[in-house]
Amino acid sequence: MAAATSMIEKVQANNLVEARDSAKRTVDHKALIKKFIKTFESSSSSDVKFGRRKYKATLQQAVNDKIGTVFIDLNDVEEFCKKEIVEPDDQISQSPIQLQQAIENLVADIEKQAPRYQRFFYEACDAEQPDRDAGYVAEGAAMARDAVQSWRQRMMQQAGMSAANLPARIKNTWDVRFMPRASGKTMKLREIQAGSVGSLVQIDCLVVRTSQVKPKVEVVTYHCELCGSETFQSVEGERYTPPKECPSQRCKDNKQSGKLRCDIRTCAFTRYQEMKVQEMSDHVPIGGVPRSISVYMTGDLTRQVLPGDAITLTGVYTPHQLPYQVARQMGTSQEMYIEAHSIHKHKKGYNEISGNEEELDHQINEARKRGSIYKAASKSIAPEIFGHEDVKKALLLVLIGSYTKQMKDGMKIRGDIHSLMMGDPGVAKSQLLKQVCAIAPRSVYTTGKGSSGVGLTASVIRDNATGEVTLEGGALVLADMGVCCIDEFDKMEESDRTAIHEVMEQQTVSVAKAGITTSLNCRTTVLAAANPVFGRYNPYKSPVENIDLPAALLSRFDLLFLLLDIVECDKDKMLALHVTRVHSNYEQQESDAAQDATRLGGADDEADPLGLGFKPFDHTFMRSYIQKARTFEPLLDDALMTDIADAYVSIRDDEKRDGIEAKKSYTTPRTLLAIMRLSQAHARARFSNKVERQDFEEAMRLMKASKESVELSAPAKRGSNPIDLVYEIISDLSRRSENDGWVDMAHVVSMAGHKALTRDMVFEAIDNWESLSVMTFNPEKTMVKFLVPVPDA
Repeated sequence: MAAATSMIEKVQANNLVEARDSAKRTVDHKALIKKFIKTFESSSSSDVKFGRRKYKATLQQAVNDKIGTVFIDLNDVEEFCKKEIVEPDDQISQSPIQLQQAIENLVADIEKQAPRYQRFFYEACDAEQPDRDAGYVAEGAAMARDAVQSWRQRMMQQAGMSAANLPARIKNTWDVRFMPRASGKTMKLREIQAGSVGSLVQIDCLVVRTSQVKPKVEVVTYHCELCGSETFQSVEGERYTPPKECPSQRCKDNKQSGKLRCDIRTCAFTRYQEMKVQEMSDHVPIGGVPRSISVYMTGDLTRQVLPGDAITLTGVYTPHQLPYQVARQMGTSQEMYIEAHSIHKHKKGYNEISGNEEELDHQINEARKRGSIYKAASKSIAPEIFGHEDVKKALLLVLIGSYTKQMKDGMKIRGDIHSLMMGDPGVAKSQLLKQVCAIAPRSVYTTGKGSSGVGLTASVIRDNATGEVTLEGGALVLADMGVCCIDEFDKMEESDRTAIHEVMEQQTVSVAKAGITTSLNCRTTVLAAANPVFGRYNPYKSPVENIDLPAALLSRFDLLFLLLDIVECDKDKMLALHVTRVHSNYEQQESDAAQDATRLGGADDEADPLGLGFKPFDHTFMRSYIQKARTFEPLLDDALMTDIADAYVSIRDDEKRDGIEAKKSYTTPRTLLAIMRLSQAHARARFSNKVERQDFEEAMRLMKASKESVELSAPAKRGSNPIDLVYEIISDLSRRSENDGWVDMAHVVSMAGHKALTRDMVFEAIDNWESLSVMTFNPEKTMVKFLVPVPDA
């Protein structure tokens, strides 16, 4: 106990020494901050009025209402400090040693005491802000704000008061925030500790929920009903107590208690929004639960992100100031939140402008000159996965999509391409879904068994703080204007699966719960993966029986891929070699190639460790390529209309002729729209404004290729008998047996499994052959052999 007490006393003593040292540096820091705002020059700034003086030019834009936030880049502050250490300014401080210490500690003190230094920078910017440009014209809200300011100045002149008494938040419409250093460490949410309180923290997180944007008061103005004077109250925290009496000198001289009336029109408000962020899934330890924290955003930072966005957040770790009654109920625990300063999205949306857009456009043009950019881009989706070329081309078209058509009568025809991959285990369905999620700017990945109908669409949440009932969007709503990948689609409950029907065609989620009746936008591309109803594809059943999904749901998918694990020696060997190459020196060659590459794509072996014939495009390039492709709106050529109609009629006629046993999908008028959507997406991939014959042919080829694996499956041939298949397997193994013709039953069952035969079917077939005196078991029934040796083939 005594040791713990002494340790606490030492910590308190050290904190007291640090606080005193920091207080001594305050005067010098204020002078340095003022000089920084006034004189700092940046090579990236070229203003007509202020030249390279970056922050003077930024303040000019803020005064002209072009921007609402003056961002102080800590990289600029660090650069300024390095110059000041070499050439210190003697006018700032009389003590060179104290000035040297102040310069060295400026950036660290800003990061450690962010709210305090935010006020210092605000005061410096307020003192250095220039007058408005001569050609400035107020518009919208700025016009009403200027009218109030003009009225206030007239009133103060009549009362003989100075405008210097006005609070800065009343005069200025901008705010000051910090941008983190490039060398700053990005923390995990669970790494934030007590030492981070009041400091600038930088974390990687995922946005879970955002609230509505509401006005928050910064300065409250009151008018005295007796003397007519105006009183200002600055609101720093989350709550405030209004004054009861007029504090003006006139009321004091008259010995009267003037009643104050709040005037909402002349108060200063700012935009305010709350959001809840959660730590990234790869930051959660084994067996842990993701942690979350509330984030408060004001001004220009509102409406920056949406639920589902992965962001790097910079802000001040701050304790909640709760009212007495709430704090009393909570006891000794303390709620914390982060006051946001800077938000950086990990993945830019298709409609958002990235910083290196010109460079990426140049790379896209270079790739187009080399030809077949559509084929190269499709191969760049999960290049580590062998084969599946047609599946990857379909996934690329899913990401590009067609455009939504809005008719004059209000009817919408969706442009999103929905796709379902159904096949045997181990054909890399889940990995392909993960890759699509990584490429798409907005994406949500979920599994069928872990998703409910409410979790996919929308749920009603009651806010604990306000008691308001609000809607919280599910996975499909979070993926609005993006991709929702649903794995293990066959494991979903039927009642939950019906929630997707409206989303896939009408692209809305209609809700009528707890007095809330509304429709949420859900313009989402659905990409699903599932296993057949029997676990593996059973070739003795029809494709419809294997799929076992409702026709109403299947008809909404534009593409249905049936991926079977077929035994082919040559293909299996190539697959094995590809996998071993990935696990041998792929990562080392990739890193070496990334260092040596000077341009995108190369045909040399060093840049192509997987033998693709080119260097795969990275995800940033893929997003830029898809973004550019989505700007085109190709129209159908008149000559193709007849061909598309004939193709649709032909598909319907073939299904009717083949009968229900060979039916692989449900062809409805939605299939006709799917052909047009795929054709338009392929035209977009070529950067064309016209759908040509090659686009139509590629769409038809993909629709046919999606069912090819069923037709190529050897056991699916009509007339195949399980008894004959077992005979062929045992005879093949018997020829290679070195145990006097005896064959292990475990080996036979394993080989039969590749041909969709169960263990019971194998034993039943061998019993039949044993009754015909062709084969015999050993007493334990673990081995089988032919009674008559099998002749060599």
